[in-house]
Amino acid sequence: MARKTSERRAVGPKDGDRLESFLSAFENFAREISAECALAAPKGEQQILIQSTGESFVGQTTKVLAFVRETAGRLSAVQRIELDRFLQVQDGEAYAGRGVAVTKQLLRSGVIGRLLHWLSQHLKELKKILSEIVHFILDLLHIPFPDWFDRLLQVLDQFLDLLLSLLSEVFGIDFGRAARQFSEQEVDFLREWAAFEAVRTVRAGRKTSGQDDTK
Repeated sequence: MARKTSERRAVGPKDGDRLESFLSAFENFAREISAECALAAPKGEQQILIQSTGESFVGQTTKVLAFVRETAGRLSAVQRIELDRFLQVQDGEAYAGRGVAVTKQLLRSGVIGRLLHWLSQHLKELKKILSEIVHFILDLLHIPFPDWFDRLLQVLDQFLDLLLSLLSEVFGIDFGRAARQFSEQEVDFLREWAAFEAVRTVRAGRKTSGQDDTK
């Protein structure tokens, strides 16, 4: 019996599965933020719209992370060690947890201040970490990074921004104004990310060229 228990404990976040720890924290971020937003809304139309949007946000997040889990499942034992080394230098799990803790504290106090825009940016930073993890996994597997994955990450932003825009009305902030500000924030993020990807492409080209020169 003891041996079976030990075998079961060989898997799971608590036993050093850094990837699963981060993915679970990301999933929990989506679930908890959605739940807190719904709790902050009065019963009626506002709460129904917020709950529905939150469910969409959580559902899409779950599907995106399922893809990451399935892809990581193809790694060999040696490749998994390389992934774990990479994951040692990211703080995504704690970052997601801090987002949930701050949101609960401020929403339940009834004071949001800059929370909504902070939350929107918080997701963007989590997406950066997730994207880097996926890039690393696919590089290990020699699989090209699919363009549609970035588009799905943008959908996560759109769901959260809609959720936060709806929540802004609960606190007396104009929905249209909030939506425009979130949209501008997204445009700035996409410009930054496009520049980052351009640098990644140049570096990848140099690496490939260097490998060809050594042949």
